Amino acid sequence: MNMKKDRKREKIITAAGRVFGQHGFKDARMEKIAEEADMGKSSLYYYFLSKEELFEAVVEREAEHLKNEIILATRDITDPYKRMKKYVIARMNAFSESINLYTAVKTNYLDHLPFIEKVRIKYDKEEMKMVESILKDGVRNNRFKLVNTELATVAIVTAIKGLEYNLVIRDGAARLEQQVEQLLMFLFYGIVKRH
Repeated sequence: MNMKKDRKREKIITAAGRVFGQHGFKDARMEKIAEEADMGKSSLYYYFLSKEELFEAVVEREAEHLKNEIILATRDITDPYKRMKKYVIARMNAFSESINLYTAVKTNYLDHLPFIEKVRIKYDKEEMKMVESILKDGVRNNRFKLVNTELATVAIVTAIKGLEYNLVIRDGAARLEQQVEQLLMFLFYGIVKRH
């Protein structure tokens, strides 16, 4: 692809992201996306064969953005506990900005789209890999005492996903850091009193 075509394609994806974010996949119209991209509707079909293909491009871009934000936020932190905390906060913040990815991963009404399951599987694998990497690093550095990092990874990822709505959507970013701290304290230190 040439650079001019790439720029047009990116412009369409950006416009589509806004329209899908405002109206949802079902109610977003190609006419509105074309208007938002400042081009004719027929021009969209030169770059994307269907609304589904365009939505897939939007979701993939948001997933890549989410991954990059998390990597950027955590890469210079050496303490595994602090890195895990920063990971969860960066993930929640980036995920709250990725409305189309959130819709693709969390809602059932898009299950008929062939790429949705692929996106969910890829997103889950990447998240598990990132969390397990932090845990293994913590074990290597004698910061975490874990017998089974794979099981701990599943538990942590499940807990984070289960709290997404409460931490990000309902409560917003205002209390996010405090809530993440409490979540991690619970996950890492449990609820049993030590004598």
